[in-house]
Amino acid sequence: MAVSTTRRRGPGRPPKAEAGDTKGALVGVALKLFALHGYAGTSIRAIAREVGLSESVLYAHFDSKRAIYDETMKLVGPQVAVTALDAADPSADPADFIRMFADRVLAAWDTPQARQAISLITRDGLVHETAHTEGTERAIRHLAEVFARWIEEGRMRDDLGSAEDLAYALLSPIAHARLLWLHGGATEERRRAARDRVIRHADLFARTVTVGA
Repeated sequence: MAVSTTRRRGPGRPPKAEAGDTKGALVGVALKLFALHGYAGTSIRAIAREVGLSESVLYAHFDSKRAIYDETMKLVGPQVAVTALDAADPSADPADFIRMFADRVLAAWDTPQARQAISLITRDGLVHETAHTEGTERAIRHLAEVFARWIEEGRMRDDLGSAEDLAYALLSPIAHARLLWLHGGATEERRRAARDRVIRHADLFARTVTVGA
């Protein structure tokens, strides 16, 4: 008689795909509850109950509430600017690259989860948290590396400041638009205002700092 060689997973251990879905659901629910009740006002028990899980199952995915918060910041915090940079082609025309980069960051920060995140950050005074500040600094450094290469190649002006100064000058108004108009309670009108501001800023920046734009 043929013997099956299919490996069985251990009891209580979910398939990898299911585990990924559960982790994503926990992050989404946690972010919603954080935005509604604040970080301190949201318990591990409340997060688990909202997803329909026991606390023990939640702890199989995250070892603390802080770990869940840090995961939400990876998805919708300032790190998305790094992701947008990685997805862009630095060999492209600098002006097109700048406009595309700004558009991708804007799109990432205009999702329901991202808008909830900025409400949480401002409501609970988390703007100076390590996850937020380090993500911002990392994005500036990555963008400055691209700008430094363009300055060296003569594709970006070298008389306006350092590559890091220029990276900060591009990112700051985008982050400001997010803070003012892309929060959890943002209306369609506010979101349109944010998009209009960011698009015009990116276009002006591209025409000002790039050579031959």
